Amino acid sequence: MAGDGKQRRERLPRDAHFDVLIVGGGINGISVYRELSLQGVKVLLVEKEDFCSKASAALSRMIHGGLRYLENGEFALVRESLAERNRLLANAPHYVQPLVTTIPIFSRWSGLFYALFNFTGLMDKPSRRGALVIKLGLWFYDFFTRRDQRLPKHRFFSQSETAARWPQFDPAVACSADYYDAWISAPERLAMEVLSDTGEQSDSLACNYTELLGRDGQRFTLRDTLTGETVTVTADKLVNATGAWVDQTNDRLGLASGYLQGTKGSHIIVRHPELLAELDGHMVFYENPEGRVCILFPYYGNVLIGSTDIPVADLDAVTCTDDEIDYMLDSLKAVFPALVIEREDIVYQFSGVRPLPSVKTSTTGQIPRSHALRVDRTEDGQVRLYSLIGGKWTTFRAFGEEVADQILSDMALPRRISTADRPIGGGRDFPGTDIERKAFTKAAHVQYGLSEARAEVLLQRYGTQCLTVMAYLAAGEDAMLTSLPAYTRRELMYLTEHEAVCRTLDLLQRRTSVAIAGQINNQVLAEVTELVAATLGWNEQQTKQDLAESCRQLQRHHGLAVSTEQVEQIWTTSFSGGNYVYQ
Repeated sequence: MAGDGKQRRERLPRDAHFDVLIVGGGINGISVYRELSLQGVKVLLVEKEDFCSKASAALSRMIHGGLRYLENGEFALVRESLAERNRLLANAPHYVQPLVTTIPIFSRWSGLFYALFNFTGLMDKPSRRGALVIKLGLWFYDFFTRRDQRLPKHRFFSQSETAARWPQFDPAVACSADYYDAWISAPERLAMEVLSDTGEQSDSLACNYTELLGRDGQRFTLRDTLTGETVTVTADKLVNATGAWVDQTNDRLGLASGYLQGTKGSHIIVRHPELLAELDGHMVFYENPEGRVCILFPYYGNVLIGSTDIPVADLDAVTCTDDEIDYMLDSLKAVFPALVIEREDIVYQFSGVRPLPSVKTSTTGQIPRSHALRVDRTEDGQVRLYSLIGGKWTTFRAFGEEVADQILSDMALPRRISTADRPIGGGRDFPGTDIERKAFTKAAHVQYGLSEARAEVLLQRYGTQCLTVMAYLAAGEDAMLTSLPAYTRRELMYLTEHEAVCRTLDLLQRRTSVAIAGQINNQVLAEVTELVAATLGWNEQQTKQDLAESCRQLQRHHGLAVSTEQVEQIWTTSFSGGNYVYQ
């Protein structure tokens, strides 16, 4: 398991040997870690920042088949994605739920020639897709899932029906179509549950804030990025799951590769009650006038809008720019021309780099979205190196299975456990009906003394693993947070102690949904930093360093107006004695 924040450094291995070393703690690296550990392979996973903190945290929050990928002829990817979507609906029902999606269509015939010629590689400039093209794509969607039809089939609506259902749509919309995909409420939490699913007898270990510095034969030097401490371990095989940084990591290991190119995807979260009401629980999958695909759907009481697809050279300097924000807001006017959405409505923004294969195309939209495995040996021949290319959130399990099967074959080991139908974390025994949920929350109320409403919130956040959280809450005095009344102090203490939290933003951005829900402000930062500091035993210098880093990240990468000065002022003035953090 990941190990808790207090013990993480003590558990950093010294001179230990592992069968496999995985570098990169995004969802694909985590998936390989789970797959191998369940087969009895001793694995060490290291991530130089927090788990699931780069591209794996910058997804569109969709679990989907990839309707757009059909234009590029990626039928195998769409088929696999739909199968994995259905598996996640079954294995992780606490976080993955159906999402009805509406496509506004502006003509009946446009885009037919583009789809045909793009498929054959003869045209590269996108154009708007008409009803016939969309009908064909949705037919494939239904066809690929005909043997596992977990969601309703698609349906078309006439212009008059569309206008009645969507009064704010542009009057030029000729018709619309509804189909079903899925959305994920807490991808970072699901990643932590996958990381913890290693089997009871596993000797595997995962360490966040641990960087690979270099290699000498089969000896690898690792550095704790929080303390600077270095250790060495040995491993027979190395999995490079560093996403867009795959080529940089290979170079550090002594292998020249040119496998990857990165494209930046940015999203914004807006607080706009009128737009939220218009969506009425739907996602809208729409095109701007140039034919580029955009999405928006309700997310934690706000609206998520995305995304961009821009080539990027400097992987470490990715932010959501003003031009990208203008692009997303302008594109929205193509569908909702009467709705006025201002920059002031944005409560959060985020960006990530898609780790796409290095191929020559005229547009980023034509770059394949499928995943691939490249197997090499380092130049000295001492380490077999497995590089993960591409990979979508939806297909993480299938990709991890593919990589693990290759490694197991190379080790002459059999697969003992399949994850295809294996519930993930709080998805195990999850109550699927309203009656079952009511019985679950009533039993929790009786056993732990929580209100049924509070038990329902915890069930939604953690699935059936909420029972462990409830037991922790009941073991001591608790109180709601002043700045975040939906959370209690002991709930956040539990996450900090048991889920490898090392920084305040680990808790606010990845162990909870506070950040992406647009709830971070100076008051929240003050109270939660205090709680993390007290739980992990930080001194004043450590606390102020963490606060400074939180403010820097939130300002630069997420567009939030927080400041160390205002947080420290809250610490000084909001509590008697001026000793908020260290009382």
